Amino acid sequence: MLGTIGLFLRTTDNDYQRRLKEVGQREAKNHGFDILVESAQFDASRQVAQIRKAIKNAPASKLVAILASGVQDEELRPVAREAAEAGLDWALLNEAAFVDDVRSQFPNRAVFAVTCDQIEIGRIHAQQVRAIVGSAGRVLCVTGHLRNLSAVQRLDGLKQGLDGGFEIIELNADWTSEGARMAVARWASSIASEKDLPGVFVAHNDEMALGVRQAVRDFASQRSLPVDSAAITGCDGSQTFGQRLVREGRLKATVIMAPGSGVAIEWIARVRTSGEIPPVRVLLPVTSFPDISRLHR
Repeated sequence: MLGTIGLFLRTTDNDYQRRLKEVGQREAKNHGFDILVESAQFDASRQVAQIRKAIKNAPASKLVAILASGVQDEELRPVAREAAEAGLDWALLNEAAFVDDVRSQFPNRAVFAVTCDQIEIGRIHAQQVRAIVGSAGRVLCVTGHLRNLSAVQRLDGLKQGLDGGFEIIELNADWTSEGARMAVARWASSIASEKDLPGVFVAHNDEMALGVRQAVRDFASQRSLPVDSAAITGCDGSQTFGQRLVREGRLKATVIMAPGSGVAIEWIARVRTSGEIPPVRVLLPVTSFPDISRLHR
């Protein structure tokens, strides 16, 4: 065995995080690693404590690398440095600015991020919006936690893609379905009539898109409106969840993101067998589902 990889997830109650776990477990086995999986259940302090415990126990567990899907980006900066100081490789499974800083301090250590192009995700959301409502309108975007750079960049990409002609309403949630439902419900309680509803609701993941859908259905029921009239888009796009929701008509569209845990483990294996150091940032492709050409008003 090449040693143990620690995989530290935001939660196990999210489709994308479960995919990170499943792919990570499969690829660890394929490449000759044991794997330790921990879930922070969206508690940033808990995630830091889990990682610090793993670093402390590294000699006994034969830990060689840490993969982390951060609850809050900057909370992981000090433990990424501690991992590198302890001789461990570090792969972040989302976007964060601190990766460049820590890598510059440890240029010969595999400190890197495996992430989808977050700005491109926002631009695809913008393309979906334009395909659905045309060149102008109102858009409500339910973001992930804005202490995560990935959420900030997705919102930036949306704004870039909708430059001119669109009013964008921003609601901040916590990557969960219930958090998104509550955010939209609070907003909806303040509007005067259904005329104030946006033409499209954009959610930063498919879990939140379901929460948005529930809030919109509750609003429609209270106002005696058609309950399935809202166009809602999400992100993550697994075949068994996000794409299924689109096929069932519960979402209008999603963005397909590949889980980065497998690619990260492939790089860790290359580091351990050949000494090849990965680039600071390994970008994974993203695509619209369905294709933009198949979306319509």
